Amino acid sequence: MTASEQTTSELGQLREQHEAARLKLEIRQLRSAAGLPLVEEWGDVVDRRETRFDDSGGGSRWRTAPATLDDRSDGRFRPIYETEQDLAAIRGAARQLASRTAVAIGALDALANYVLGGGFTFTVHSEFEQPQLVTAAQKVIDEFLDQNDFAGGLDRELHQRSREDGEAFLALVPRSDGSIHTQVLEPEQIVQPADPSPIEEWLGIGGEWESSWSFGIHTPSDACDSPLGYHVVFDSSGIGWDYFPVEMLQHIKRNVPRNAKRGVSDFHAIQGDLEREAALRRNTAEGAALQAAVAWILQMPPGTTPAQAHSLGGRDLATGQTRPAQPGLTTNNVSHYPPGTVLRPSAGLEYKPGPMGSERNANFVLVAQYVLRSIGVRWNMPEYLISGDASNANYASTLVAESPFVKAREADQQFYRRHWHELIWKVLFLAWRAGRFARLHVSWPKLHELIDIKVDAPSVATRDPLQLARTQESQVRLGILSRATAAAQAGLDYDVELRQGAVASPAQPPPDTGAADSAG
Repeated sequence: MTASEQTTSELGQLREQHEAARLKLEIRQLRSAAGLPLVEEWGDVVDRRETRFDDSGGGSRWRTAPATLDDRSDGRFRPIYETEQDLAAIRGAARQLASRTAVAIGALDALANYVLGGGFTFTVHSEFEQPQLVTAAQKVIDEFLDQNDFAGGLDRELHQRSREDGEAFLALVPRSDGSIHTQVLEPEQIVQPADPSPIEEWLGIGGEWESSWSFGIHTPSDACDSPLGYHVVFDSSGIGWDYFPVEMLQHIKRNVPRNAKRGVSDFHAIQGDLEREAALRRNTAEGAALQAAVAWILQMPPGTTPAQAHSLGGRDLATGQTRPAQPGLTTNNVSHYPPGTVLRPSAGLEYKPGPMGSERNANFVLVAQYVLRSIGVRWNMPEYLISGDASNANYASTLVAESPFVKAREADQQFYRRHWHELIWKVLFLAWRAGRFARLHVSWPKLHELIDIKVDAPSVATRDPLQLARTQESQVRLGILSRATAAAQAGLDYDVELRQGAVASPAQPPPDTGAADSAG
């Protein structure tokens, strides 16, 4: 090759390298603009969600990429999720745990018991002396709660769904008679439309302002925390769909900031611990059951031949069986050890205890309790509530008002109280639009102004009933507590008690201590 040809070849290689670098830069810019994982110079994909898929072998588990402004744009919540497929994978794993592991099932039930108790109470009142309006609104609310089995039914389902899936969707469907019925939607039904332009044209918003439809939630493009509606599909093809405006659907999402469009399961952070605890419990119990099936082991004296061992008592009482092989699989020979099995080692062989031996059993129990305590931290649960072992817990001290568990459940009550409050106002709006308040000749803004809805949650902390009664008596006498609220605090329905003979005596004025003070 001549010098001229070599120079030409080197120039060609430089051009190719320059072109490759330019294309690589353009690809990085396009992938970043589209919210896709970045590609480093050495060709490795840097996925901010990779910690979900890392294993513990060979290096640190917490390999992360630098945070960027795009991580939380358009309703995404990196590194937890950035697509609907990520959410589906998280929900799938959580549903397996919530339906097949006793610890997860028990935790959900315990949380519902303490957060919801006997159910929230909803009371309409007015500061403007509007008895007819209050009565009409209370009737609408009571009918809605009764017709949809809210207390002890729908409220517990929404609570469980919001913790298991990280979110719950409740659609409100007005009927021809003015009643409001509910329809629980699956998170998989809320998806981004393939082409939102026909929906925007149908809504009459085309060209007015830019919309965002990511994750199936319709919002302004610059305000992902202000939902306008939801795109709902009713089949996997997406042909059957509907649009629910925000006043007809209540979206309960957990464990994410407000600008993230979708919620994340309570189980996501403790998925590994729940899986390990279930495997540890299953394997420990299975090994213990097998060990308990063995009555004793006959140790043959040294030098015993197989024939002599057979003449001393025959073969082991364990029965063998051959499992039929499935297509493409090999046949496995297994042994069954029924209760009362006697093992006789062959000559020259000796049985040794395995990892499940009695000297190691206690360690497995200790590890299982440690894992359960780690799981309980997720909900500030005391040890006895997550493990069923009350030997290390003082029940009286774990349910007092100052305990972390009670504070956490009271925070949960505030969270769900806000959603129930929004839900009831949406029910009243749909009832007003259906004509339930027509005879009162009141507009919706005026109705919203004249009445208020009080939502009371059951008490989480345990209280001394006698001390509670004395405190309530003083508060009622001072005029700072109503009898209806006092009844709710005591776990009673005030209206029901009145119908059954309770006396609604007028409140007594506070004692006049002025004379005594003067005399003193």
